[in-house]
Amino acid sequence: MFFPRLRNQAKWAFVFLIIVFAGGFVFLGVGSGGLDLGQLIRDAFGNQGPSTGSLSKAQENVREHPNSPAAYLTLADVAEKKGATDEAIGALSRYTGLRPKDAPRLQHLGELQLAQADRFFRQAQIASLSQAEASAGNTFGPAALGKFGKSLGTDPIGNAVSTKLGTEFQEASTKYQTAANQAVGTYQKLVKLKPDDQATVFALAQAADTLQQTSVAVNAYKKLLTFNLDASTKAQIRERIRTLQQSPSG
Repeated sequence: MFFPRLRNQAKWAFVFLIIVFAGGFVFLGVGSGGLDLGQLIRDAFGNQGPSTGSLSKAQENVREHPNSPAAYLTLADVAEKKGATDEAIGALSRYTGLRPKDAPRLQHLGELQLAQADRFFRQAQIASLSQAEASAGNTFGPAALGKFGKSLGTDPIGNAVSTKLGTEFQEASTKYQTAANQAVGTYQKLVKLKPDDQATVFALAQAADTLQQTSVAVNAYKKLLTFNLDASTKAQIRERIRTLQQSPSG
């Protein structure tokens, strides 16, 4: 599903081509094939340059000035440039809580949260596949080979590995769902700030669609239909709405 004219409305809409491309693969169970989603997003918005500033100093500044938007913004910037994405998200979330009408920062927060959700989803997927392989090893191991296998009993190492991978899957799944909810919530806030901006509404629709939050996606796509779009684009949107409404979660 592609809405090319909508995607050309703003530079940051290109990010959703990346998200949907990667998400389409993982949600179909194909895997991302080594796709570095974070790098693609950084490329889309331009390289932010080498790491600058001290992370520890930025953290200390926040502790000394816990109600300072500037302190959180500096921490978010330094943390992101140093690759501490989760900390950058936390700091930027605090900043936007203090400055809820800063649309560009909300937009960037949503981008980071989408990339974070993708990372957790892939972690859960890897843990799930690894657990399946470990379970298969137990199924076809000595225990399945008659009396001799039974005399050896179950494989404690295999069971321990399977249990560990199951725990990793649950943890990654929980983190994914949290990040997904946060990302969609951020884009909903952005739409409230810019309700008449079709690129913003489109971003919410695509984020919710990719993260399988069907009701939010459908409502956003319906809102898109209120804009002055060409007939072909509207037809594609209506078709996507029908598809989502027919899905089990629709």
